[in-house]
Amino acid sequence: MTEKNIVPAANQADKAPPPMKIQRGSRQIRYMAQSVLLEESGTSRLVRLAIFLIAGVVVAFVAWSAYTRVDEVAIANGQVVPSGSIQVVQHLEGGIIREILVEEKTLVRSGQPLVRLDPTQAQSELSQVKARRTGLEMRAERLRAFAEGRQPDFGEIPPHFASLAYDQLAIFRQQVKTIEAQQDVLRNQLRQKKSALHTVRQQTKAVRSQLKLLDEELAMRDTLVTQGLTSKVLLLNVKREYSTTQGELARLLGQAATALEEIGEVENRLIDQKSSLRQEVLTELGSVSAELAQVIQSINQLEDRVRRLEVFSPVNGFVQDMKIKTVGAVLPAGGVLMEIVPVDDVLKVEAKISTRDVGHVKVGQPVAVKVTSYDFARYGSVDGILQSISATTFIDEQDGTPYYKGQVELMQPYVGDNAGENPILPGMTVQADVVTGHKTLLEYLLKPIFVSLQQAFHER
Repeated sequence: MTEKNIVPAANQADKAPPPMKIQRGSRQIRYMAQSVLLEESGTSRLVRLAIFLIAGVVVAFVAWSAYTRVDEVAIANGQVVPSGSIQVVQHLEGGIIREILVEEKTLVRSGQPLVRLDPTQAQSELSQVKARRTGLEMRAERLRAFAEGRQPDFGEIPPHFASLAYDQLAIFRQQVKTIEAQQDVLRNQLRQKKSALHTVRQQTKAVRSQLKLLDEELAMRDTLVTQGLTSKVLLLNVKREYSTTQGELARLLGQAATALEEIGEVENRLIDQKSSLRQEVLTELGSVSAELAQVIQSINQLEDRVRRLEVFSPVNGFVQDMKIKTVGAVLPAGGVLMEIVPVDDVLKVEAKISTRDVGHVKVGQPVAVKVTSYDFARYGSVDGILQSISATTFIDEQDGTPYYKGQVELMQPYVGDNAGENPILPGMTVQADVVTGHKTLLEYLLKPIFVSLQQAFHER
């Protein structure tokens, strides 16, 4: 065998035979090992396509999450409250409950009656004071009529007070009779004094005439005595009679002056008696008028008390925290009947902000308010603005957890798109999501990993 023949043979020996492709469904597969089977079968095109698809989805999700931003929120539970104060319904004087016209959680309108109290005592007191007022009015009319010198007019007095009017009229007539009797006494005295003065004046006139005659006789006697025609004794007698008559005239003039003084005194007593009696009547009238003013004030107070026996709602709102439950219960003076939560005021949410979140919460941040009474998935939330945060913490009465109070103003008083449906009412519980910031979805997903890495390898 030659060398040429040997070399090609060697080259042929170095070349490996091509792999045998085993057909699917061949009987040889049954007798091959699983590892050999996988090696011989190769990678399926469908598997490769699935791997590429999954890898593409993962890359796309990572890219999307790196640019998609989500809100960071601080969740705070709270309650809807009105911006105005809750109206506490009280009664000044108290009393016995006669009717209860509303129930807990009832929606009432302003001016709607809530409770009625028993009016028996108040109306009885009012009737008594009104009777006293009528008596004082008739008494004042009697005194006024007496002072003015006329008959009293009781025409406007109600018929059921006729007996009081009759008594006052009788008193008036007795007063007039008494003063007339006193005046008659003084008038009689005045007539007597004037009559005596007239008598004295007549006597004085006669004595003056006598003195005139005696004066003439004295002149004649004096002439005759001078001529020696008569005796001087007769002249002396005339002089003596003249002197006596002059004395009588002086006495009568004194009596006339005394009578004039007495007449003046009686006339003054008549005037003083009228003036004094009128002054007494006016003084009594002033006292009666003052008492009447007090009584009228008492009537106004009692009428106001009677009107307030029916307690009305001061505002539109819901009844809550009713203190009275049964008819016939005694309400003390100043006692609280119930509370009215206004519905016309702007509604706010009073949220309990956790001490853990308060460092991230600021005034003016937007708030998504979810009202628990309405399905959030169906109606959505209500936008709001955080208006204020309390300066200090409060303690939850149920679990003792401290919290800050946050006031959230609602942008609309209803949930959903229709203003006439799903109203938000005071007292409803809510969940307030305060938007404190934003971050990407990727940051949100990787946050647990970052937190774990930051906290790792620090344990003691």
